[in-house]
Amino acid sequence: MKAKQMIKNEMDLRMSIVNDKEFRLQAVEVAKKLGLTAQEWNENKAMILLFMANEMISMDNKNESKLRNKLGFN
Repeated sequence: MKAKQMIKNEMDLRMSIVNDKEFRLQAVEVAKKLGLTAQEWNENKAMILLFMANEMISMDNKNESKLRNKLGFN
């Protein structure tokens, strides 16, 4: 796989997670538990969601890539 295609696949995986309604609802709850204010969330939500998606993927990479496989990004 060429680098350009690999980067596209990885970004598509992250965007599929970020665009998932349940993921976003859970991310809001995590942000609240971490003490983020509504203003901090609103000003930074795109970056926060992408960060959380990256963290999920990192955990998934250590766990047999089950999420990646379930979403069809294997």
